[in-house]
Amino acid sequence: MIAPPNVLRAARELLGLKQVEAADAAGISRRTIQRLESGELDRTHASILLQTSYETHGIVFVRPTNGQGWGLIDNSQERNSQDKPA
Repeated sequence: MIAPPNVLRAARELLGLKQVEAADAAGISRRTIQRLESGELDRTHASILLQTSYETHGIVFVRPTNGQGWGLIDNSQERNSQDKPA
């Protein structure tokens, strides 16, 4: 299941990525990300590339169940290493 635009944007922000950085990692253009996140563009292939890239960076997309909406879990190494006490 492909995440909706607002969830894709939240995933990018959770990783601390700028649109251009996310675009480079996913192999798509920054303009495509802008259009996907705004809901202006419904391109399944580009959405899959973007979501897969976020998953590779440690984001877990929690699909809706029992009437609940989407969720995100951040298992990225960079964020987790920053959260651990020294």
